[in-house]
Amino acid sequence: MPESFDVIVVGVGAVGSATCYHLAKQGLRVLGLERFAIPHAQGGSHGNSRQTKIAPYIGGPYEAIILRAYELWRELVAESQQPDIMVTTGFLDVHRQPQVAHYNRTPAPKDTGYFEKLDLAEIRHRFPQFQLTEPYWGTWDPTGALLRPELAITSFVRMAMQQGATILGNTPVQSWKADRFGVSVQTDRDTYSAGRLVLCAGPWMGKLLSDLSIVCTANRMSFGWVWPLRNAKSFLPEAMPCWCIDDEPGIYYGFPMMTDVPGYKIGLHWYGENVDPDQFDRMPNAHDEELIRVGLRKFFPDGNGPLLGLRTCLYDHTPDDVPIIDTHPDHDLVTLCGPLCGAGFKFVPAYAEAAAELAVTGTTTLPLDFLRIKRLLKQS
Repeated sequence: MPESFDVIVVGVGAVGSATCYHLAKQGLRVLGLERFAIPHAQGGSHGNSRQTKIAPYIGGPYEAIILRAYELWRELVAESQQPDIMVTTGFLDVHRQPQVAHYNRTPAPKDTGYFEKLDLAEIRHRFPQFQLTEPYWGTWDPTGALLRPELAITSFVRMAMQQGATILGNTPVQSWKADRFGVSVQTDRDTYSAGRLVLCAGPWMGKLLSDLSIVCTANRMSFGWVWPLRNAKSFLPEAMPCWCIDDEPGIYYGFPMMTDVPGYKIGLHWYGENVDPDQFDRMPNAHDEELIRVGLRKFFPDGNGPLLGLRTCLYDHTPDDVPIIDTHPDHDLVTLCGPLCGAGFKFVPAYAEAAAELAVTGTTTLPLDFLRIKRLLKQS
């Protein structure tokens, strides 16, 4: 019979690995269960780079979360001694509409040092590799940074295990049960018991929450890397920030080139089709390439060079596209951390800290009421 644990964490991707770490450093007996290898490229926590920024969230419900996440990312860099986990590049946010709601809140981001409005001429002056025309304009957040997902996950897992956590990869969870005495989790290896359970299963959350009649979906997405046709130095971190461009098919996003991954990464945010995370075509195709070629031809003709790689990933969504961080409505010993709705990586350490607090104390210090599950239960 396996040993009993204080907390079992199902899913050891980005938020699951961070949750294991936050729990283990409190001296708790923690078991993390991951269906794939750690880290892996089967969900939404891979691809060598993610963005983070502060300006879009100032004055809104995510402000306290993003500010705490920044603190925790910096703590992770210091404790892990891995400076590449978070590299400050700045963040350029490009818009078509003359007014953007999240830059017109009170207090305005510009009043807090996270925001500078750039007209088209200023964007061309600072970042000539962006080929933009009217009516585009931009906002500049100097605190924007590039995050390294695989390195972050590896660091969280390593530090959790150094604190005594048990973490098992290639161990699919088949089912879980909870009553007032504790929880049990059935895997393909064995059945494990604990005092509490945290579900961090990303695109698989919908299957784990099927009993709640909340439709959580997984969406197939794609992104790729190309080698610039000209002026490759202008795509290096010294010259190129992390960026987003709001355009007709969705939001294009990209990153500067990095030394350990050849090419310039670009993707299209929010595009995708609903899929079963266990049964869909993971192989990138010509349509996936054309999605990024459209953006390259329009905005980065110098970057529209040879294809170096395409990958697919999964976004997970709730019906209102707002994450769930809460106690299970039917089981006080079960904490839900997800779905995170496709834009959750930047918030990961703060979400994980809150999930660990909920699991241990039933409360959290972060203002997360808007992420409570009750809003969805009323709709279902």
